[in-house]
Amino acid sequence: MLSTVKIAGVASLLTIFGLGTANAADPLVPPAPAPNANTIQLKISGQVNRSILYGDNGNDDEIFYTDSDNSGTRFRFVASGRLNDDVTAGATIELQFESNSSTDIRFNANGGTGGTSSGATPVGERIGEVWLNSASMGKLSLGQGNTASNGTSETDLSGTGLAQYSLGGGGNEGLAFQAGGLVGSNFTNLDGGSRRDRIRYDTPTFAGFRLSASASQGGRNDVALRYANQFAGARIAASIGWQNASAVTGAAPAAATATVIPAVGAPTLGTNAVTNAAGVSDRISGSVSVLLDNGFNLTFAAANEDRDIGDDRKFFYGKVGFQTNSVSMYGRTSFSIDYYQGEDINTATSGTSTSYGFGAVQNLDPIGAQMYLSVRNHELDGGTDDVFAVFTGMRIKF
Repeated sequence: MLSTVKIAGVASLLTIFGLGTANAADPLVPPAPAPNANTIQLKISGQVNRSILYGDNGNDDEIFYTDSDNSGTRFRFVASGRLNDDVTAGATIELQFESNSSTDIRFNANGGTGGTSSGATPVGERIGEVWLNSASMGKLSLGQGNTASNGTSETDLSGTGLAQYSLGGGGNEGLAFQAGGLVGSNFTNLDGGSRRDRIRYDTPTFAGFRLSASASQGGRNDVALRYANQFAGARIAASIGWQNASAVTGAAPAAATATVIPAVGAPTLGTNAVTNAAGVSDRISGSVSVLLDNGFNLTFAAANEDRDIGDDRKFFYGKVGFQTNSVSMYGRTSFSIDYYQGEDINTATSGTSTSYGFGAVQNLDPIGAQMYLSVRNHELDGGTDDVFAVFTGMRIKF
């Protein structure tokens, strides 16, 4: 018996060092591990968006090499796995990495050489959440991510969103008027609650409609209704959202911000977060876009922020566009012209802010990229000179 154990032990050692085959009955050989039941898959994706921006405010003019905040450089990790035939679970991490963001540029910065006001290249947390998605019951998300109303001012089928959309600043938020502050302080689309630490629920889609609701850190709540459908000769998409902005006081957490509507001073990283200005009670925002099969499209957006102190803030926006596949062999070409008007957006100065421009985007389907061009003029009440801007660049997704 002893000799048998010794022989079996030698076989085990040989197996451990890759020199033999284990005897399954050998008590000294641990059982083979069970097959890994973890079916989580990890997908890594992202984008890089770089542009050349020329700005002129009637006194200063300068060329900047920026990361366009219309859709900034970012990378994301999405882990997902199927629990059963109906439920998928997962987690998402998305980080933004903008070098010389278009929100940070300043005329005559860095001793007159242009560039950012701080010289920093911050990494910003955009999304950090876990979620459960049921085809029959809807999706539940927990963590930092899009609130229910985020994007309700930005429904757009024109294909030119990289060049111009309802924000009004058009990627030029860091440029300044001679008097009246930054473009980013005077133009915004009063969009929904951006990305915050929240719990969110989305219903399944019924006849093209989907309802969403979320509750964010600090007591801010919002709801949104979205619709998308295809008809004979046309596609249509629309959204409307409401958010309660009175429950939170103080500035939004830096990690959750996205360019907002600062009353004065520099906009923060990203786009469209809600400021917690005193006296704000709620905000309603909506947008609709129609794309015809012949390529013509129309987009409209508007929002109103109810303020207990001072005048309400509001804006409206319209865009007419055209898409064609005949200009380039590499993909769709989109053109558009648009008009933006805001009322009392900058609470420090009040008044009307207006912008209008031309945009073009060329898809490069073989490499998942888009080239874009924007020409835009920004106007303010009060007699200050306009801010004129031209930017062009490329976004590559991977």
